[in-house]
Amino acid sequence: MKKYIKENKFYLLTILIVILLFNIRLPYYINTPGGTININDRIEYKNLKKYDGSLNMLYVTEYVATIPTYLMSYIIKEWDVEEISANQISDETPEEIDTRNKIMLDNSIHNAIYVAYNAANCKIEIKNKRNLVIGTTTKNGLEIGDELLELEGEPIENVEMIKQTISQKEIGDNLTFLLKRDGKEQEVTVKIQEIEETKGIGVVIITDYDYEIDPQIELKFKKSESGSSGGLMMALSIYSAISEKDILKGRNIAGTGTIDMNGNVGKIDGIKYKIMGAVKDNMDIVLVPSDNYQEAKKIVKEKNYDIEIVEVKTFEDAINYLEK
Repeated sequence: MKKYIKENKFYLLTILIVILLFNIRLPYYINTPGGTININDRIEYKNLKKYDGSLNMLYVTEYVATIPTYLMSYIIKEWDVEEISANQISDETPEEIDTRNKIMLDNSIHNAIYVAYNAANCKIEIKNKRNLVIGTTTKNGLEIGDELLELEGEPIENVEMIKQTISQKEIGDNLTFLLKRDGKEQEVTVKIQEIEETKGIGVVIITDYDYEIDPQIELKFKKSESGSSGGLMMALSIYSAISEKDILKGRNIAGTGTIDMNGNVGKIDGIKYKIMGAVKDNMDIVLVPSDNYQEAKKIVKEKNYDIEIVEVKTFEDAINYLEK
């Protein structure tokens, strides 16, 4: 063995260096043109009808940078470097950012279901809700993914209840939360601080809902998929399935945008890469939020793409356009 190592030391050293180069993570993401996901492939619904055309979510291909990919980004013009801090609420790790994005995907699915079922006049009733931590701006003992159950011994109804409790306390006072973390309940004490000239505990919370619905439908996603930007297209796909309305009309329709429970379509990141992905996959139409519309039109003009860009502010805007 010693003889082998001695005779091949330069070869072995080269292999070791290559392995290290490709495994040392840098504090950057590499953003590259993405593609489309046909949402019908993700829907489980017993009466799902097949229409000509498709409804597609758009995504950005993103890598945590290594030394080789970082250097390649200076050669490949479609690759852009972004500091990891741009996706951080505080000094979170890539793993914590990924946890938040998975929570946001789950929340986006639930919002899409709520909007679609109401638009289709189908049964939907809220049966449970969860207040989840998706970010912290200070070190306060709370972690991304914590489900907040009680505050000072009282069940937490909503985020406003937490704000009201804080308003009745002083800076330096402690609050006791009962929460669920990794499936186990525990108490965490959090100190009230002065944050941007107001009282707070430095936490970002989202309320997620479970529903009783009829008819039954499910959306399935891969473990590698996350984020809230597919909300609009999920809502359209669910609506098309349960209403049995053909809103495709033979067209390959792509789109992006978050959605809230009122059907408002929100801004997303990476519109440039998503438009590139839509063109690559031969989409006919791209639905984009109002806040991204001008940038999307600029990309299409600069690259002389033959694709239709449609501005939407609400779920209703999208339905009205597709049904006309």
